[in-house]
Amino acid sequence: MKYFLDHRSRYFFALLVFLVPYAAGADKGVTRYQQLNTHFQHTLASPNSQLESRLDSLLSIAATDEERAWLVYRWVTYHFKHDAGLANKIGDPSQHSLQKLHELGGGSCAVYANVTHRLMQMAGLEVKTIYGLVKGGPVTSHRNGKPVNHVWNAVKINGVWKVVDSTWGAGFVGRHGFQSLHSDLFFLLPPESAILSHYDGADELGYQHSFGVSQSLFAKLPDDALYAAAVGLDPKLIVDGVRKKGRFTLVSIFDVPSDSLKVLSAPVNGVLDRVRHRFVIESNVFEEIMIVQGKSWIPLKKSGRVHSLSFVPTQGELLVMGKRSKQLEFDALLGYRVQ
Repeated sequence: MKYFLDHRSRYFFALLVFLVPYAAGADKGVTRYQQLNTHFQHTLASPNSQLESRLDSLLSIAATDEERAWLVYRWVTYHFKHDAGLANKIGDPSQHSLQKLHELGGGSCAVYANVTHRLMQMAGLEVKTIYGLVKGGPVTSHRNGKPVNHVWNAVKINGVWKVVDSTWGAGFVGRHGFQSLHSDLFFLLPPESAILSHYDGADELGYQHSFGVSQSLFAKLPDDALYAAAVGLDPKLIVDGVRKKGRFTLVSIFDVPSDSLKVLSAPVNGVLDRVRHRFVIESNVFEEIMIVQGKSWIPLKKSGRVHSLSFVPTQGELLVMGKRSKQLEFDALLGYRVQ
């Protein structure tokens, strides 16, 4: 199956490069995931060529299913490269041993998903391989009568199925071939975020039914909706906005590091009416956050790390901007148009 990241917007990938490593483990503390990454790098550099032995060594530090899944994801996204020629040579990856696929070290999304499935299964995890649609590419084939252009995985963690896309987590195919761009954005996507970027016509996980996302609705979702959810905007509100309006414009998210802010509350529609709106943004990076309209600069009230404001905007462009400590200039964070 052809790999479709070359069809995705350059804007989306410009944003992804800023995603925080180990974001999935943020609640557990960065220190633990730094330890896991150090162990991963040491294992990757070891001379042991036997896959099962290396997997045992890799997983020896893991204390939870999430950590086991992350170490496998990290291995696949770092070791394998997107290679259409190699994908044609491999054909069906299930017909090859894991050792052979590891030695070849590349292929299409089918190879990524197959290797991820087998390694996670060997790690004692409950895992599925999902065939479906992703944003940015046309339908290329059908499986059991359902449209397909991509293959990914789902793994059950603490009783909840979450999406893992090792292909997208490894990088993308651009004008100059494969570009490594490792991101944890596609590791353990919760259901409400996964529906923004991955559509499973067979609905093996029940996501489409739970959130009422049809193929036609999925096609209308903005390509960068997943990044908006990653910085804190409510994915359910994005889906509802697209469902209610024939033409939905997502708020502009500027290319700031996602660890620098978390949007606790803000309109998801990029076109605002002149009624009261509430903005609540948490940040340990920006010491001041302002609403800017023309020459008018309105500060958000700060309480600890949380900045908040409720106000009625005037017609025209509206920017939410933040100033870092010891800097004079403000960075654009969110962008709207007020009608």
